[in-house]
Amino acid sequence: MDKATEILHTIALSLIPSVGCITFQRLVKALGSAEKVLQAEKKTLLSFERISPILVDNIVNNKDAALLRAEKELQFIEKNNIIAILKSDSTYPARLSYCIDSPPILFCRGTFDLNPKHSVSIVGTRSHTSYGAKITKEIIEDIATCNNIQIISGLAAGIDTIAHQTAINNNISTIGVLGHGLKFIYPAANKKLAQNMLENGGVITEFLSDTKGDACNFPRRNRIIAGMADAIVVIEAHKKGGALITANLGFSYDRDIFAVPGKITDSASEGCNNLIKQNKAALISSGKDIAQMMGWVEKSTKTITQQKQLLLNLDEYESKIIDVLKEKDELNIDDICFQTEINVLTLTKTLLTLEFKGCIECLPGKRYKLC
Repeated sequence: MDKATEILHTIALSLIPSVGCITFQRLVKALGSAEKVLQAEKKTLLSFERISPILVDNIVNNKDAALLRAEKELQFIEKNNIIAILKSDSTYPARLSYCIDSPPILFCRGTFDLNPKHSVSIVGTRSHTSYGAKITKEIIEDIATCNNIQIISGLAAGIDTIAHQTAINNNISTIGVLGHGLKFIYPAANKKLAQNMLENGGVITEFLSDTKGDACNFPRRNRIIAGMADAIVVIEAHKKGGALITANLGFSYDRDIFAVPGKITDSASEGCNNLIKQNKAALISSGKDIAQMMGWVEKSTKTITQQKQLLLNLDEYESKIIDVLKEKDELNIDDICFQTEINVLTLTKTLLTLEFKGCIECLPGKRYKLC
């Protein structure tokens, strides 16, 4: 199957009523591809236990209209040089792919690597204070020294805008995750910012091109901001709002959450203070705190020499793990399992042994790297 056909059917299946990201994955797993799902006869679809009769009717009754709409979207993609990334593509954000509700397709503009060595999402209120603006800039300037780092945010007014602009000023790749389609930029005041981001980063969305920025879209957008990151930093947040939604989603994805504290009488910091109080976020006062807690600090030459000596005395399983980690800066436990073909129980024990030996380091999100 060629890429355009796969994109076409992925879009079409996503348009079927009641087909969300999780249902999409279940359908494709059952039949092999989005195209096969849409081409399947009703009796075939009904034969699968976890596919309800209502969902089957939705597919049968709506697939023709969905394919027509998908063809229009494909034309828009080709005409406007949009990058469509399928979940099966190697360029799809690996961190996001492990989230149960990750989107089957992303639409992108820009020049970027969605799998950088380090990835930080910065979120906060639209109605920020001068304190919030100052801290946002300082944090990003601090972590700019980390190699191959990417700043992710939502291109909204306030903290998001400051985060993107500061990343640009420090020559850091920055990605804006949109709650609407690529025909628009919201808010309109950020059109120039979005254009500047395309040179070292860009904008991405799961929404079709003509989808407007309705309020219901932004919580969905926030799960991508959370899922693409190693760490989520909340700089100013009210008691309720999108920043807290992102932080709580990140917490459910086992991401590291950091929050900048504020005065207990300051409503703009109430959300941050609550995250810290509930032990959902670590308190930070600088970007250096993040780098240190995430283990992004360089090891000394002496330490590196000691680790090399330890690598000389490894068993078969340990050697396999070390060999695959030499190929990449860091790997998720699922990738290590796939590449080494070691069963999960043995793999878990061996990884722990290598940690005790000081050969590898366990990073947030069950990712590992050589020491």
